[in-house]
Amino acid sequence: MSTLSKMTSNQKALAAVTVVGAVAVAVALLLRIGKSSDLDDLPPPPAPTPPPTSSTPLPASTASAPKAVAPQTASEPVKPEVKKSEPNVELTKKLEEHDKKGKKLYKEQKYTEAAAAFTVAIEACGTHPKYQKQLVILLNNRSAMYEKAGLIDLALEDCGTVLELDAKHSKARNKRARIFEGQGKWKEALTEYCAVQLDFMHSNKEKLIRGIPLDPPVDQGKMEDICDKCVPEAMSEAEARREKYLQDLKKTGGHLKLPTKHTVGMLLESFTSCEGWRADAADDKTVGELSVELAADLEPADKCDLLFRRGRRSAFDTNYDEAYADFRQAMKLLDEKPDAKEEMRYYCDLLEWNGVCKHLSYDMSGATTSYELALEACEDANGAKKCELMVRCAGIKMDEGEIPAAEKWFEKALAVDPNFPDALLHRSNLYMLQRNLEKATADIEKCLQLKPDFLSAQLRQATLFMHSNDAEKALKCLDVADRLSPKSSDIQIYRGELFFTMGNVDKALECFEKAMDYDKSNPNAYVNAALAIMNKQPAMGQPPDIPRAMELLEKGLEIDPQFQGAYIHLGQLKLTMAKELSDCVEVIDLYTQGLNQCRTKDEMADLVKMQIMAESQHEAAKLLKMKTLS
Repeated sequence: MSTLSKMTSNQKALAAVTVVGAVAVAVALLLRIGKSSDLDDLPPPPAPTPPPTSSTPLPASTASAPKAVAPQTASEPVKPEVKKSEPNVELTKKLEEHDKKGKKLYKEQKYTEAAAAFTVAIEACGTHPKYQKQLVILLNNRSAMYEKAGLIDLALEDCGTVLELDAKHSKARNKRARIFEGQGKWKEALTEYCAVQLDFMHSNKEKLIRGIPLDPPVDQGKMEDICDKCVPEAMSEAEARREKYLQDLKKTGGHLKLPTKHTVGMLLESFTSCEGWRADAADDKTVGELSVELAADLEPADKCDLLFRRGRRSAFDTNYDEAYADFRQAMKLLDEKPDAKEEMRYYCDLLEWNGVCKHLSYDMSGATTSYELALEACEDANGAKKCELMVRCAGIKMDEGEIPAAEKWFEKALAVDPNFPDALLHRSNLYMLQRNLEKATADIEKCLQLKPDFLSAQLRQATLFMHSNDAEKALKCLDVADRLSPKSSDIQIYRGELFFTMGNVDKALECFEKAMDYDKSNPNAYVNAALAIMNKQPAMGQPPDIPRAMELLEKGLEIDPQFQGAYIHLGQLKLTMAKELSDCVEVIDLYTQGLNQCRTKDEMADLVKMQIMAESQHEAAKLLKMKTLS
């Protein structure tokens, strides 16, 4: 698990089985549909009626010839030739004759000749409303011939005309999607397939609610494959939007804040030095008292030391953003007065804390530089400090996905001190990333032998037992952790995850609710509770409590605007509840908000996919001329 991961592997497993929203439901349907012909059969001829006094002409493109026509200029509007064809035996015979001829030529693979035959029938239809069904079928058949003949533009033109006349024409829409695929227009293709899915779901709403097995129209694998092909372009657009957002933020003097107090606290507590610096900060003066001293005329070295002490005291008070502001100010002063570092008492500590804050802000390059400078500044005799800095460097490499480089930093730290608990704990995390449970277990067991009261190590061991499906040993670890830290929100979350994996969703939900009660600033408690609610067996005939789940997810995001998983699940539930097309737009905006808060491309990837699907669903609804989603 990455040192800055938003969700533990157990939380991800919990999320994976959650009941998801309308988009995911649409994608998840399995394909069981047989082959269908490229061509449609004509319906029975319309009954003859007296000539109408007037009629509404159909679009001019319905009577287009088999070859392209020069575009009209702005001063030459299209004037369709309105043929006053009436349903009669002679006309019906002509349509059937040329339709049969076209199909015969199709079987002979003479596609352009087949298109010409269908064109004669199309022109014979004229623009009389009585022949609209025949016209749609003939246009669809001709578009199939154009596609077979490689006349893609003409095929798309006919598909467009068919869909103008009948937005729910699945063959024309599938054909257009297939052509867009061939052209590499992935987003357009995905939108067309989403329209097919959406129309299918609406047409079979009652059957789907009753759980009646159906033959859905689009394969899940195809949808996912096309969505994946949309990602590179969408990712570039998302990165550009995020960069603009950050630039605008910088212009106003702002910057992305550190993660939540809870997240920062968990990272700090995963190092055994946490007890020491907290004790030093508690013995130091208050932030107010240190601020009074900073108001005096000071030498650069003294001012940097005081800024560090005030920042450390702010961190002790869990005001991490204020702490980072002091560390940044001290580092800026050192850039202006580099010789001051020689006179500083806390230079090495300042570099380390600056690195920690940069790491938490995902300024990996800046964090690495600070840690390496701190390593140079450390006294040779201070082996524990050096080991800790090496482990922090390994953590950066883990978050960058550079696992071999992380392993080398761990090796360096353990070469200095083979019994350094921090290195064993964090290397155990690395082995878990590699799914090497044997090595992860060996490291965590040695860590706990050296420091049995190391809470982070107890929780890591519980996770390892959960991965090994040993619930009894996992519970024993959590009992030990409980004695070390009574009323810990995180321990309740681990208990809830364990009960969830055991299939006891009700008990899991109780633990998550207790976690919320113990620490109202822990976003994981709210998000996990929401996921548990969505998996909780509702009362007979009742749906899951989606509004409550949404409320909890929104609370989680209020606490932690960087919680990527919360954006995904909240967006899915909002789509489930969506009634108006504007509700889709709100979900798209929600994903954009989440993308702006992402720190890495890996964090962005899942959100980008969800946004692609939401945008495609919205566009699909518009293609189907839907006014509402209900």
